[in-house]
Amino acid sequence: MTDSTTTDHQPFDSIVHRFLDRVEKGPRRSAMRHQDGGRWIDTTWAEYGAAVSQTAAGLIGLGVSRGDRVVLLGSNSPLWHVADLAILMCGAVSVPIYPMSSSSQVAYVIENSGAEVCFASDGEQAAKILLHADDFPQSVRIVVLDSTSGLDRPGRIETLEQIRAAGDVDVVAERARQIRSEDVATLVYTSGTTGPPKGAMLSHANITWTIDAVTEMVGLRSDDRMLSYLPLSHIAERITSHFGMLAAGGQTWFARSLASVPEDLRACRPTIFMAVPRVWQKLHDSIVEELDSTPVHLSGLVDRVAKLELDPGLPWWSIAGLATAGTRFSIDQTLGKVIRRRVGLDRARLLVSAAAPIHPDLVRWFAGVGLPIAEVYGQTEDCGPATVNPPGAIRIGSVGLPIPGLEAKAADDGELLFRGGSVCVGYHELPEATDELIDAERWLHSGDLGYIDDDGYIWITGRKKDLIVNAAGKNIAPSEIEAALSMEALIGQAVVVGEGQRFLTALIALDGDAVSEWARRHGTFGELADLVHDEGLSAEIAASVRRVNAHHAPAEQIKYWRLLTEQLTIENGELTPPMKVKRQVVRDRHSDLIEEMYALGSIKDDTHEQSQVPA
Repeated sequence: MTDSTTTDHQPFDSIVHRFLDRVEKGPRRSAMRHQDGGRWIDTTWAEYGAAVSQTAAGLIGLGVSRGDRVVLLGSNSPLWHVADLAILMCGAVSVPIYPMSSSSQVAYVIENSGAEVCFASDGEQAAKILLHADDFPQSVRIVVLDSTSGLDRPGRIETLEQIRAAGDVDVVAERARQIRSEDVATLVYTSGTTGPPKGAMLSHANITWTIDAVTEMVGLRSDDRMLSYLPLSHIAERITSHFGMLAAGGQTWFARSLASVPEDLRACRPTIFMAVPRVWQKLHDSIVEELDSTPVHLSGLVDRVAKLELDPGLPWWSIAGLATAGTRFSIDQTLGKVIRRRVGLDRARLLVSAAAPIHPDLVRWFAGVGLPIAEVYGQTEDCGPATVNPPGAIRIGSVGLPIPGLEAKAADDGELLFRGGSVCVGYHELPEATDELIDAERWLHSGDLGYIDDDGYIWITGRKKDLIVNAAGKNIAPSEIEAALSMEALIGQAVVVGEGQRFLTALIALDGDAVSEWARRHGTFGELADLVHDEGLSAEIAASVRRVNAHHAPAEQIKYWRLLTEQLTIENGELTPPMKVKRQVVRDRHSDLIEEMYALGSIKDDTHEQSQVPA
């Protein structure tokens, strides 16, 4: 691996060259699996390679040149992988868009990137493009991957089969030979939590450097397999289940949908499984529900084991040390083994939580059943993973060590900075924003606050732009408080408010599934908008807020809170596709509730005892 302070690479090393090498070395091995008609279907590396070459030829036939941007809009599937690599193979730049994006969000990325060709997975996605097509300054052609979509717009829409049939595969090899490591491979738009999305330019060198570093740290192998279900438009999923498995020669399975993940997980039994904290929380809740259906309520036993931690002052061979280790081993080999098999993680050697902070107590719980979760941290601008908790050396609460070759330091104000081969080229057509992101010495300014301990582990304390400064001038990081609230059984997400105020308040969105189950047990009926007025439910939430407050200093405690009548969703614009809360959107949308809470606080004694304020 090259030194982290330089971007020198072999000029012909690209993800395309690695793909072609993989096809040549193992043509008959299975590269991907997906369901068709209730059966799992294999795609070999040879079939994969042929499909990519034919699709690249079709793109060249459409007039796609080196450096052109091509949009990819659709859900995870083998054809998504094929289209992505075909774009890269003809020297163009892949521009993925989240499939749950609105038509206006899709239009923004197409126009901003200057794309003239767009892949759409089906008719529904193509319709989003067509809705604004006449408004684009450039002419846009659409290639629909699903030939059964039924769309017919000559000159505007073509099927994948049509462009493949018209292409000349003989010209593809020459295009592939022209690719250089410094070429921009993909334009990945940020989630836009604090403003319009920005297109981060990632080169082939950024991608291959990152894959090499991750492989060195966790050992990606040819016998690995992953279940692809998180959006491939997010760089974390793409760098692992797509490019990572490609480089290692592993196998990617495709979940049928987010709802089918539990069943598909049991079928795949992956060696590596990555999830966002919300998915880990849902998995925890489903396991607990099943354990509590047993006569002896086994979830309580797991809770006690998860809290067993050996006093660092005691040697492992002491009586207390042996008792703790023995208890954990016993549960691991009995109940833990059953749980791992039931959820499909009995063969997993690496479990990852990414995209947002995960609460340490949730990590401890999974560790208690033999499923140690390694928290990973990074951003689009450094190609996904910047730090990883090494398998076998996980420090719960930290985000791990920088990947090999990546330098890290904390600035004077606590902002974490990174420098190395994974740092992006910059933002597309935004030189000023690029200068703010990457300084003259090539340090990437992450926008996250934290510190590095004596062993090099990184600990995140908050987001710089999210920091709350209260009326007394105290800095409060809301993310840890919000994560603690979301750990409570009935709470989906929380947004803490308090900038310039004497105390904190919170907007609380309920977990729809958990609340429905709670209502069933208590003989209560109604929609979520009705249940938020239920006194029993409000009492449960009040108890949750008190539990969280008990672990925080007075200035960090929630004094008033409001229940929202709807869950936060991606569709209503309050969550990003990786399921991060757009705090400002939520605050603006519910500003009346916030004003009411502070108006109430102004006429009551300023204590730090939380009060229920029914929605």
